[in-house]
Amino acid sequence: MTKKVRIENADTSDYKVVVQVWDKGQQTGHSAGPDVLVKEIRLDFPTAMTGDDIYLTSTRYVVVKEA
Repeated sequence: MTKKVRIENADTSDYKVVVQVWDKGQQTGHSAGPDVLVKEIRLDFPTAMTGDDIYLTSTRYVVVKEA
């Protein structure tokens, strides 16, 4: 199943937010390859949001962190 998500920098401080989209590594035998960074989006100001292209699947995940 695919799930669209939207992330907003809703804080009014000077701290920035980074959103990373990762795909899980391919399973080969008994081990999986390394995860792959698909894109990184900076939310540098309050009310900055990710676009409609951010989604989750069983093989995709999102990391949100302070820049």
